[in-house]
Amino acid sequence: CDMIGYLREIQDDLARNGAQDPGYDIPYSTVHVGTIRGGTVLNIVPDTAEFMFEIRNLANDDPIAIMARLERHRDVYLADIRTRFPAADITIDIANSYPSLSTDTSGTAVGIIQSLTGTDHTIKVAFGTEGGLFASQLGVPTVVCGPGSMNQGHRPDEYVEVSQLDACDAMLDGLLARLVSGF
Repeated sequence: CDMIGYLREIQDDLARNGAQDPGYDIPYSTVHVGTIRGGTVLNIVPDTAEFMFEIRNLANDDPIAIMARLERHRDVYLADIRTRFPAADITIDIANSYPSLSTDTSGTAVGIIQSLTGTDHTIKVAFGTEGGLFASQLGVPTVVCGPGSMNQGHRPDEYVEVSQLDACDAMLDGLLARLVSGF
């Protein structure tokens, strides 16, 4: 619980003092605890507890520095608690890590997708994709696009309309035609 509380402190600090990008619905990096498990019944002290959290960082916030901050807190906390409970331990396992994506909306890649979709509308979404890997590690200009709307996604009743799939097919057909013709 103390570690979860500290993650909340990190989140509050990122909201106040971290990088800001008004292009996102939430304009700062986020730290989120999604699951908590531990114990079996109320009257027995759990021998283990586990929680899963994620960091969704803006490109200008360093997730390694955020993790280092959490690890320093853990080490200080463990040094104190082990005076009473020598076997106490807290491990942090990183299950996944990828860089954030920040694409220049005036770049060529965005222009190509806009010409294929017939819109100049762009948005930034606060979810992770392989796009950050392509852009930062391979230097490939990257745009994430697809059918549907994030207003409909990542919800219990998420869906994609047939008309949105048809529009995506048309965009992909246009992209294929441009690739075949050499742009």
